[in-house]
Amino acid sequence: MAGGSVQRELASPYNQYVGARTDDMLVGYAGIARLGRQPPFEYEVHTIGVDPAYQGRGIGRRLLDELLQFADGGVVTWRSAPTTRRPIALYRSVGFTQVGLRRRYYRVQWRRCYTMRRDAL
Repeated sequence: MAGGSVQRELASPYNQYVGARTDDMLVGYAGIARLGRQPPFEYEVHTIGVDPAYQGRGIGRRLLDELLQFADGGVVTWRSAPTTRRPIALYRSVGFTQVGLRRRYYRVQWRRCYTMRRDAL
């Protein structure tokens, strides 16, 4: 992705990106996008990542909580490879359920992908 594209993505009022820091080091990040132009809005989690050395400390949950606050009770979707068990458990713990399966979604080994959704609150 070109530098200008990244800056536009981060600056968009329809997206929210958050980070987690320890001292001066970024140890986690997350992003969500608002979809549609008129309410009721839906949201899509783009990414959550936590440095492996800092996983298991609740950082991913705090980042996800921030994204869900931005969604303000709206419908939120997320896609993931079924092999990512810890993140799937995290999403399930906050009300997401599996609503679909896409075969050959990821080009790496043409793996399948779960689509998960949390309905509006």
